[in-house]
Amino acid sequence: MRAIWATVRIGLLDLRGDMRRFILLLVCLAVGTALIAGVNSVGASITQAIGRNAAELMGGDLELSRADRPATSGELAQMLQYGQVAAVVDTNVRAQSAAQDAFVDLAAVGDGYPLLGRVVSPQLAGGTPISEFLAPRDDLYGALLAPVLLDQLGLSVGDSFELGGTTFQARGTLTKLPDGPVRGFRLGLTTVVTNEGLASLRDRSSPLPGLGNWFRYKLLLNAGQDVEMVRAALDDELGATGWSSRTARDGLGPMVRYYDLFMRFLVIVGLGSLMIGGVSVWTSMRAYISERSSVIAILRSLGAEKSRVMLHFFTQVIALAAIGVGAGLLVGGVAAYVVLPAIGEAVGIELAPSVHLQPLLVAGGAGFLTAFAFAYLPLQQTQAIRPVTLFRSRGLAAPPVDWRGLLLTWQIAPLLAIIGGFYWLAVLMTGDPLIVLVFGAVGVLAAFVFHQVSLFARLSLGRVPYVPLRIVRHALRGIAAYGSNAAAVVISMGMALTMLIVVLVLQGNLRQEFLGASSFDVPTLVASDLFPDEVETIEAMVGVDSDIALAVATPMLRGALTAINGVAVKDVRTRGPEATFLLSGEVPLTYRPLMPAASKLMAGEWWAADYSGSGKVSLHHSLRSGLGVDIGDSLTFEIFGDAVDVEIASFRDYSWQGGIDFLATFSPGVLDAYPMTLFSAVTAQPGAEEAAERALATAVPDINFIAVGDTLKQITTALGQLSFAAALVGGLAVGNGLLVLIGSLATGRRQREADAVITKVLGATRIELLATASMQYLVLAIIASIPAVAQGIGLGWLIGLALLDVEFTVQLDALGIVLGCAIAITALLGALTILRATSRRPALLLRDL
Repeated sequence: MRAIWATVRIGLLDLRGDMRRFILLLVCLAVGTALIAGVNSVGASITQAIGRNAAELMGGDLELSRADRPATSGELAQMLQYGQVAAVVDTNVRAQSAAQDAFVDLAAVGDGYPLLGRVVSPQLAGGTPISEFLAPRDDLYGALLAPVLLDQLGLSVGDSFELGGTTFQARGTLTKLPDGPVRGFRLGLTTVVTNEGLASLRDRSSPLPGLGNWFRYKLLLNAGQDVEMVRAALDDELGATGWSSRTARDGLGPMVRYYDLFMRFLVIVGLGSLMIGGVSVWTSMRAYISERSSVIAILRSLGAEKSRVMLHFFTQVIALAAIGVGAGLLVGGVAAYVVLPAIGEAVGIELAPSVHLQPLLVAGGAGFLTAFAFAYLPLQQTQAIRPVTLFRSRGLAAPPVDWRGLLLTWQIAPLLAIIGGFYWLAVLMTGDPLIVLVFGAVGVLAAFVFHQVSLFARLSLGRVPYVPLRIVRHALRGIAAYGSNAAAVVISMGMALTMLIVVLVLQGNLRQEFLGASSFDVPTLVASDLFPDEVETIEAMVGVDSDIALAVATPMLRGALTAINGVAVKDVRTRGPEATFLLSGEVPLTYRPLMPAASKLMAGEWWAADYSGSGKVSLHHSLRSGLGVDIGDSLTFEIFGDAVDVEIASFRDYSWQGGIDFLATFSPGVLDAYPMTLFSAVTAQPGAEEAAERALATAVPDINFIAVGDTLKQITTALGQLSFAAALVGGLAVGNGLLVLIGSLATGRRQREADAVITKVLGATRIELLATASMQYLVLAIIASIPAVAQGIGLGWLIGLALLDVEFTVQLDALGIVLGCAIAITALLGALTILRATSRRPALLLRDL
């Protein structure tokens, strides 16, 4: 035992003098560990919050909902047999006071609401039912309003205002709805009324096309009922009639999908960064073992056994891993602790600052296993160094790995155990064994491909005809020479470049997903049911010197979908809110010659601008699965009593804030003959929103414009923040990859310095030596980048398809810039690795070597 501790102590003392050379290794390990620790901590907080408060978040154990109608008495009886039921209707209406108007998210609640939790309002006494508090007083129904809405309308508690043309009394301010988080992202500021108050509205039509009523029924199950079993039973009983069921996690809304995407991206970046860190461990330890080969030979000649040499360097690996991983855990844990409240506020779940032990242990274990896995092969090389190395010129480099001896003996067992442990931890992080398996398999395949590419390059360059330029000739000979470090450099550079490209591709796709829902101009005001002369008046107000920057008018009429491929829609089972809404009766429709800039095509083709053929329609992409339709299927709409048949030409995605759009958009020539009104979206000049609203009220006093700009910008801002965060994290990973590229140049540095000194003694100038080294690494970087680009884009496509489920694109400009920078950095730093040899007197350097 004393001998073991002595070896450990000597190893640590030996490492202390060489710590500066491992800075890059420590940074790479720390960045990868920090990313995984932070992501897992945030994910654990969200998961625990949902699991702990799922029923209260939902306002019950389950929720059944649909868009077209409330539940019949028979359907309500079926729900009641499983427990208590409370009805909620979500819709959007216009609120108006004497001074202002606003776009409102209206929640109408029934008796018994809320089944769990409570509505929080300073004016609502504890224990008072919300239905009683909002009941009619002096023939006026009551309403609870968001405080900001009170300010927008210029109201105080007790004042009267109009909702949908009906007068209500503002009974109080709304602080919190117990099921607010699972209502998802809602357009408008929230107002609560009773179902009876909703029924009294004179105008329940939404100010925006495509938005309608949403009927929800909360179920609080009887004691002993299993949630999943009841959900399955209700799906069997009611699912065929158009009802959808969901749990708390299902109901967190569309924004949670974006946060899930972001967190998955962070996990992938973390795994990639750890792999990049592992490459840094491999290159650093390989270079270190090579430079210490003479010391190892001396130890062996003095009687040190192989196990002692192994323990000596294994101690150093443990120390380095402890420092790098420990720093990563500290940074990741603190970062998660700080950002948890902000993420919780964005998602709609209260997340208190906290530290979770399990995610930190998983991240720490992954960091240590990565360090050990990639250090194992260099450590095995120490076993092959013999004392006779001291008397041979090849003593400047460690011997190659004996793969046959490694694979056919027990020595492979530790490596297999490490791989198994890392796989288990990666599955805990991602929750997806398949993607981890694919990730690992592609990593092994990539290393093999780079090794084969380097061998092929060496053989090919060795057969290159005589090159007149001496610098190029010597560079190519240096790569092709026996014992060249080309293979190690190509593998380490190629792996780092591959992971760097994967991160770039995924980051670009993720930012496109976020910005596709947030980067378009947000209208300030919208109005429907306009006539052409009114639109002309509004468009005449647009100008540089006007308060109105843009006005867009869209034709609009209403029609009902009656059949799909000749089958009546009453026999069609829908899935999702969009499909249910489309079958709910007459819905807003439009036609367009050009696809709006805010839309992106998901499948099929858009018609030509001058199209005049048979009727075609473009649908929101969710209707593809929601209605069970595909390109080429036929739909029948009833418009003003006529049956209109159209063929599905495409599916597209769009965002509300990108300019209001419609679930179904027809080709020109189909709807032109029918009477229709116009829907107008007006964008004010920056800072001139109120002035534009006043100007419109004067110019077209009969039109009620709804201010939606601030509402739509809420989600735009959130998605923009996510996009920035994705770019920031991706930038960290790219920086990590570039650090590894720099670290990979340490491989074989001592041998290159020796070669440079000998060449200098033989008459080469300093400029020639630096230019030759730069050219050599430029060629190696180009060789590594070719398969790296192919494998990086391929792996990015696979991960994006399997894990993120986002549209795949490659931003060639960004990819080209990063690759160009990486190749240039490699060429420059390759020359700097021999700067010491070219700057010092040969005799002094030869003594050191």
